[in-house]
Amino acid sequence: MTLAVEQLLTPEIARPARYLGNELGAIHKAWNQATVRWVLTYPELYEVGASNLGHIILYSILNVQPRQLCDRAYLPAPDLTAKLRSTGTPLFAVEARRSLTDFDILGFSLSYELGATNILEMLALAGIPLTWQQRKAEGIWNVEQGSYPLIFAGGQTATSNPEPYADFLDFIALGDGEELLPEIGLIVEEGKATGLSREELLLDLAQIPGVYVPQFYEMTTEDSIRPLRSDVPARILRRVATPLPAYSIGLVPYVETVHDRLVIEIRRGCTRGCRFCQPGMLTRPARDVEPEQVVDAIEQGMRATGYNEFSLLSLSCSDYLALPAVGVEIKNRLKHENITLSLPSQRVDRFDENISNILGGTRQSGLTFAPEAGTQRMRDIINKGLTNTELLQGVKTAYEKGWDKIKLYFMIGLPGETDADVLGIAETLRWLQRECGGRGKRHLNFNVTISNFTPKPHTPFQWHSVSTTEFQRKQELLRREFRTIRGLKANFTDVRISAMEDFLGRGDRALLR
Repeated sequence: MTLAVEQLLTPEIARPARYLGNELGAIHKAWNQATVRWVLTYPELYEVGASNLGHIILYSILNVQPRQLCDRAYLPAPDLTAKLRSTGTPLFAVEARRSLTDFDILGFSLSYELGATNILEMLALAGIPLTWQQRKAEGIWNVEQGSYPLIFAGGQTATSNPEPYADFLDFIALGDGEELLPEIGLIVEEGKATGLSREELLLDLAQIPGVYVPQFYEMTTEDSIRPLRSDVPARILRRVATPLPAYSIGLVPYVETVHDRLVIEIRRGCTRGCRFCQPGMLTRPARDVEPEQVVDAIEQGMRATGYNEFSLLSLSCSDYLALPAVGVEIKNRLKHENITLSLPSQRVDRFDENISNILGGTRQSGLTFAPEAGTQRMRDIINKGLTNTELLQGVKTAYEKGWDKIKLYFMIGLPGETDADVLGIAETLRWLQRECGGRGKRHLNFNVTISNFTPKPHTPFQWHSVSTTEFQRKQELLRREFRTIRGLKANFTDVRISAMEDFLGRGDRALLR
């Protein structure tokens, strides 16, 4: 049943456009003409979820599938959350304006560990029992007759270690979803047509490579996972797909979002082998998008969305060998448009005049590098593959090309780290300022983020740990040093958040007991 959403969006509800589902690029398919109905959910506020590229790509791909419909939902802000609870209104999808319980499949993107609590909040707001045991029922699975939707999660965190979330999800999508989700939709369509029970349908889904159904597996006394039955795979393979930039041309929100620009993926995966990096381990092999596809997607996307800024996305954009050529071609094709190119964090050792010349446009974009460690010794330990000479050359190139404020990312708490390595971060900043500046020259400023190293599964450093007390001590060392550096703004990650990420990231089903 369609909900009267406008009646909820009274004047005390901030930014009501978050919940209207009428953005440019939103897809409205006829409810009664769809056999399988999805709702993809990003468990964060709209401003974060609506600009997430993976969310947009999967939404677009599912909506081109015949007989399938895909809607969206986001974590409501506290004001609407209170209104939903006080009025007894269930959480709804923004386009169909129907309760989440009306859909066949409810999918969550779990891109970082602490997003799991938001998933539970959204299930509670929708009136859906939190665990698969509570949702289990005998007889034919039919949402229209009161069965609960199938609840699943995908994304980097769900792929790396799904076990802490095993009781809350019916199944988990491991790896890339571009090909996997349409396959799931076909199995669900067939299951509905043949009148399968919930358990029978999940058993069919478990046969799809990349689908993990936790209820068919158990933990052993050695803390490994084994099947409970012989008709499910003993090992689930992670899915790997080729990026499809044409599906990145998606929504244009009416409120400002975190990434308020067109985003096009140019490369997926990384083979550099940094020993702390989970995405670099989980997204192999590296796959480059053909330059022609990238250029066409940018040109079409800029004209279709009206954005005047676009960003190219990759774990390491500088490793995309066609990057300078793509930038030049776009500038030539859109030379009469007021456009700006920005890049996410990139490798400083690959930053040169060719890349600097394609960045920005009519205005200069921000620039971000990630040296990760403050000394050469630590960069060698973590296999960063970055020398002091390369660091200086990249920063100096940026400075000479007009950037007088650069964002840098560092980590503390890495294996083998000493206090000298921690203080080396401050010394590196002073050294870069001395080498790039000088009498009569403009000052080089830094915006520095200091993260607490959190060991991730499937990385060489996965068993390393640092106490919160030690993190706090190292942060204080840096704070004292940073007070003596002019033109520096520093941000430190909360050690409590890092501890929770560590707790969930490397935990198992025992966390639920």
